[in-house]
Amino acid sequence: MKIINPWLNWWWAWAFPAALVVVNLGWLFGGRAAVVGRGSRLARQVSQVEADVATLERRDHDFADAEQRLATLRESLTTLRRDSLGSMHDGLVPFITDVVVRAQEAGLRPERVGYGVKKDDKTGLAYFTASYEVKGSYEQIRACVRSLESSPRFVVLENLALRSQDPSASLDVGVKLAIGTYFADLDETLIRQIGAVEVSHGE
Repeated sequence: MKIINPWLNWWWAWAFPAALVVVNLGWLFGGRAAVVGRGSRLARQVSQVEADVATLERRDHDFADAEQRLATLRESLTTLRRDSLGSMHDGLVPFITDVVVRAQEAGLRPERVGYGVKKDDKTGLAYFTASYEVKGSYEQIRACVRSLESSPRFVVLENLALRSQDPSASLDVGVKLAIGTYFADLDETLIRQIGAVEVSHGE
């Protein structure tokens, strides 16, 4: 006579709890895998955010440095405008006088002096030129140029052109000089008074 296993006789008592255990184990392992996966994603997100923060901090530092350099440049520009360039109202006549006097001290006599002015719209500076012709020896011309270059004011020797002369008539040479300088502003009233020709920007 075959003996029936008692577990089989009582299968209805243990089958449901066993199934419940299996389901719970599946849920546990599945949930753990989900948690681990989500943790990995969160870790990657944290790393990315930290990298972004570090990048922003570097950019903020670079921006602060750039801002400081800009402030220094602006201060330097203000000082340059005030101390080295000055206003046209205060500096134009002394500049013209200085140019003529330095030529005369070199033994030259400026003739047919002409004036021109051009405003730079970007910087607001005004570029003023004085053009004139002189005639003298080579050494006198050199002395005049050296004197102009030693002027305490910022001076640009824009042009130095020899004029045609008859070598048999004289040892002197004729030269056309164009001397320029910058001013912090443009005094249109003064420009009209001296008869300067205003050149449009870009010419």
